[in-house]
Amino acid sequence: MIKKIKILGIILITLGIALIIGAIFIKFFVSYKQNNMIVKYENKIKYYKNHNNALKKSTSNEDIEGIGILTISKINLKVVIGEGADLKTLKYAVGHFKGTALPGQKGNFCVAGHRSYVFGEYFNRLDELKIGDEIIVKTLNGEFKYKVYKTQVVLPSQVEVLNPSNDATMTLITCTPIRVATHRLIVKARLEN
Repeated sequence: MIKKIKILGIILITLGIALIIGAIFIKFFVSYKQNNMIVKYENKIKYYKNHNNALKKSTSNEDIEGIGILTISKINLKVVIGEGADLKTLKYAVGHFKGTALPGQKGNFCVAGHRSYVFGEYFNRLDELKIGDEIIVKTLNGEFKYKVYKTQVVLPSQVEVLNPSNDATMTLITCTPIRVATHRLIVKARLEN
């Protein structure tokens, strides 16, 4: 009986170690992929500027097509904004809700991101943002600075946060509380002139 318990203990310890190594590997891979996406998009911006706004498309079908780079210095975040808020996009980037405004445009530019998953924890610290904090979005059309003017928590059914606005705004959306995800944390920002 004692021998069986020892064997079971060794098996459980081995499984625990394998799970920890697997989680570390996944975090490393996601970070590696995101860093490559940032470099690729920054190179795309340079190419676009250096060739009189004539962009040669060079992404494969497997790549997440970026529409910009989101930077929030306060929470040490720099991440590519992918087109779409589907699971594939949110695994390696934050996602732009199709049909909402684009960065710098009049309307509500809406972006979603994961907060407490192994893949794509980009909005983990979003709750630290306060009124007046800056959000920068760099795109092929320039760099846009937004300032936070409101934060709130809503139910998942309260999709009116995605509604168009009359001026150029941004809405960042993630699940809250961490690991429970019964509500949505909303951060609203306005484009600075």
